Amino acid sequence: MIGGRLAAGGLRKSGAACAVLGATMLWGCPGDLEKQSEIVKLRVLAVQAEPAELIVDPAQPLPRTTLTALAVEPSGAPIAMEYALCTVQQAVPPPNVDCPGTQGIPLPPAGPTSAVLDLGDPRAIALALQLAQDGGMADGGALPPEGIPVLVGFRATAPAHTLPDGGPPAADGGDLQVFRGLTTVTARGPGAPPNQNPGIAAVSLGAAGIEIAADGTTAAPASTIQRVTPIPAPGAKEPADGGVEALGYSFFATAGSISDLRSTDTTATGEPADTFVDWTMPGTAQQARLWVVVRDGRGGVGWIARSVQVTPPAGR
Repeated sequence: MIGGRLAAGGLRKSGAACAVLGATMLWGCPGDLEKQSEIVKLRVLAVQAEPAELIVDPAQPLPRTTLTALAVEPSGAPIAMEYALCTVQQAVPPPNVDCPGTQGIPLPPAGPTSAVLDLGDPRAIALALQLAQDGGMADGGALPPEGIPVLVGFRATAPAHTLPDGGPPAADGGDLQVFRGLTTVTARGPGAPPNQNPGIAAVSLGAAGIEIAADGTTAAPASTIQRVTPIPAPGAKEPADGGVEALGYSFFATAGSISDLRSTDTTATGEPADTFVDWTMPGTAQQARLWVVVRDGRGGVGWIARSVQVTPPAGR
């Protein structure tokens, strides 16, 4: 399948010499005065590709995947997303790459926060041909076993000044919050079983391990420290590299303080590790929203969203 090989070779131009980029690179990350685990304005916490990999099989049509963002905003304001296949396919893209924009091929939407990346799209094939030509490659050949990263940009927008105190404001003081970022999807040839996105079945709260209810009725007293433990879905850990995947977790909340942004279920030496973090409840009664993202280190990602009713401190 010439189109598939050229697409692979063209996109490989600058990606074969390096490992696949991290799951998501975010340009709108919080500043030094704002903890990354705090959600005080529009954020994109993760982007999931389903399926998690683009398997380029000469016997099959060129693959496609649906990208979906975990885009959050503390007031619940409506969020719009746009995505683009970046025309700059570099291992380390320049910080000012305009994708979506002048350096991106728009991807068709599949929902408010989703879009479709299709390697069979004529625009994607044309881009691969151009990249192959620029790199002096007449034919891309087969994909390397580890695959190549395909760079996609995204842009999230939401109304600004949506909270009672006037926030969160836009960066320029205007009426629109904007969050831009980049993500990658691995494209590879057939062979190893396709990677599946991991999932989180539940999140437990407190030392007793009470499962946080999906309907938001779980309560916790203000100013208390609650242990938060993610419970992976059955089959979340797949075989990988002669062993099994190590799952990493990231934690985000609209209120209170989380002790650690990340945890992992496997140490650097391969030993099992605790995945819980401590969540200090805010000092006043309110609803606190929580998100936990899981990644498998191979491009697979999943998440869960929950809410906790923070009750007044004892004696009040």
